[in-house]
Amino acid sequence: MNQENTPKPIIKLKIIEKKNLWILLSTCVILVGFLLMAFKGLQQKPYLNFGIDFIGGTTMILKLDEMEKEITASPDNEASIHDAYSNKIRRALKDKNLEKSTIQFTQDNEVIIKTLELTSDKNLDIRNHLKTEIGNFQVLEIDFIGPTIGNELRRTSIWIIIIVSISLLIYISWRFEYYFGIAALFALLHDALITISMASVFNIEINTAFVAALLTILGYSINDTIVIFDRIRENLSKFKKHYTLPFISNLAISQTIARTINTSITTLAVIFCLIIFGGTTIKTFCVVLLIGIIAGTYSSVFIAAPLLTIFQKKNNN
Repeated sequence: MNQENTPKPIIKLKIIEKKNLWILLSTCVILVGFLLMAFKGLQQKPYLNFGIDFIGGTTMILKLDEMEKEITASPDNEASIHDAYSNKIRRALKDKNLEKSTIQFTQDNEVIIKTLELTSDKNLDIRNHLKTEIGNFQVLEIDFIGPTIGNELRRTSIWIIIIVSISLLIYISWRFEYYFGIAALFALLHDALITISMASVFNIEINTAFVAALLTILGYSINDTIVIFDRIRENLSKFKKHYTLPFISNLAISQTIARTINTSITTLAVIFCLIIFGGTTIKTFCVVLLIGIIAGTYSSVFIAAPLLTIFQKKNNN
């Protein structure tokens, strides 16, 4: 069958031809964050806003008597009561210069407060100050997380991300071809670097919730990328003899762009609702998801497919 006899598919977008522009835009965003990190390092400041999980601190588990009474009297308003007490606790901690503290409520209506490492006297002073803000409470547990444990958590988190990335590379290489896997891995690296860069710019706290959000982002992004790659593979079987990979990639993006945008919009709508109505406890997690999903959607369309054409060309050479 000759190329002249093959109906030429219609492409609406020409993404591959401007691959240098998309890569340059991403590089600029990443550089802004990492240059800021370097600037902080030169000033002897932490290059990222590491949370208590990674630098060590004090954890207190408290049972609030007044809050228990309010929830018992009005169980339907449990969430709003938690928010009200969370704000009171945060104000009390801010008075003691502990703005980085995290506050979390359990299913048993106990509150977990994580602060910077405190001396016994400072801990007692904070508990006395909390009583003036939220009433009497029972101290169920006080733990100290040393820097050694924090460093171990940091190393473990990095290894988790590395293992997940390698696993995804192996899976995509097995399902498609190895240069598909390399392109997907670079796209995931792009998403991680963008997220870390924005965390530096906006001073987002780096803790275990951040790592959980980052892993969620990688899973979401690779799903979008696989959809486009699957369509590229399908088009390759139809048009490989007649059209180049850049043309076929543009066609695949044109065919899947509506699905990609609609999925991202619905996901972002849910995240916006959680940021607005979800309370302070999960706000940071949701903000990281917001940044990462935007970056992941961008990389699936503008980074993964262009990189695929670059690696395929080098493979052929």
